[in-house]
Amino acid sequence: MSNKLLKILAVVLILLLAVFFIAKKIGLIQNRNAIEVAVDKVSKRTIIEKVGTNGKIYPSKEVKLSVEVPGEVTKILIEEGDSVQKGDLLLVLNPSTYSTSVSRANAAYNQSLSNLSTAKARNSSAKAQYIIIEKDYNRKMQLLNNKIISSSEFDLVESQYYTALGEKEAASQSVQAAEFAIESAKASLKEANEVLGKTKVYAPMSGIVSKLNVELGEKVVGTAQMIGTELITIADLNNMELLVDVGENDVLRISVGDSAEIEVDAYLDDKFTGVVSHIAYSSNQGFDQQITKFQVKIKLLASSYKHLVKPAEGHKFPFRPGLSATADIFTNRKENILTVPIQSVTKREDENGKNERQVVYLVKDNYTKEVKVETGLQDSEFIEITSNLSENAAVVSAPFKAISKELEDSLQVSVIAEEDLFKGK
Repeated sequence: MSNKLLKILAVVLILLLAVFFIAKKIGLIQNRNAIEVAVDKVSKRTIIEKVGTNGKIYPSKEVKLSVEVPGEVTKILIEEGDSVQKGDLLLVLNPSTYSTSVSRANAAYNQSLSNLSTAKARNSSAKAQYIIIEKDYNRKMQLLNNKIISSSEFDLVESQYYTALGEKEAASQSVQAAEFAIESAKASLKEANEVLGKTKVYAPMSGIVSKLNVELGEKVVGTAQMIGTELITIADLNNMELLVDVGENDVLRISVGDSAEIEVDAYLDDKFTGVVSHIAYSSNQGFDQQITKFQVKIKLLASSYKHLVKPAEGHKFPFRPGLSATADIFTNRKENILTVPIQSVTKREDENGKNERQVVYLVKDNYTKEVKVETGLQDSEFIEITSNLSENAAVVSAPFKAISKELEDSLQVSVIAEEDLFKGK
């Protein structure tokens, strides 16, 4: 074979090898053992951090009414669903027993007034008698000093004087006792009237009768003896709030004033807005509960459900107490920040199982590059990267198994479209 032909073959071989390495370099020729991955771009996005939770809708202001005295219900002046104003009479118990007590207390009060009049008359008589005897006592003492009368005669006058003095003081004390008796009788009469007044139940606030738990003729228990019978619930349905339980890991991220997006099970096609109005300082954990939760109140904004208020169609109040709902509470928002898909971030340890680090895997020329990163805010899809990445870099976004366990630095991979990644599996 001539040298010229050998040179030509050598050049062709070199060219073929060059083409092979270039093709392999740019991914036209793949290693069958290379891990197939999908990539996404490191991009700038807006991330809204939120806490998801669920609960029940209740009125912001609700009053449950009971009576303080037991009795039989003789009048019910309202029905469930009625609108009432503050001060309206709602319900009456049989007052006969308590009217008798008022009459008895009134009689005792009048008797004490009469006793006072008698005591005052006796006091006046005792004072008048004492004045007469006192003058005679002073006159007889003067005669005794002048030795006109004997000591025995003066002793009789002196005895009469001290008797009259005692009568005067006793009469005065009787007046005071009668006055005290009047005060006691007056207090008893007032108390009896107050008890009689408690047989009538009035509306403490304006609102809607959301619950009526009593029937005409029913005998109810008063709160003076025990818990008492819950008779009526009045609610302000113009102001509603969602009560939710939030776990201890999330509650510290929530602040009063945070906005929320609310979905009510009864209105699947609507989304409503709300604002966090209260965060409990103490947990509602029971002794038998393993998870600590805190109650959070979210006020529903009337402007977000005004389209549901249709008085002409009987829908003045679209929400009823106890409706189920879910809420996303927006706790933070950042715009134009560097982000990657949340599944792209994983953790790795040194060979000795220590020094855990947070990393992502970039892909360039079909080889991975492990990059240690620091993260920030995140939502359900993306997470903020605060260090070591540049915009538009290709980062491995799938499959999760490869990201979490298989990828390492300088590993050859095969990049394919994400929709083709799981075909045939």
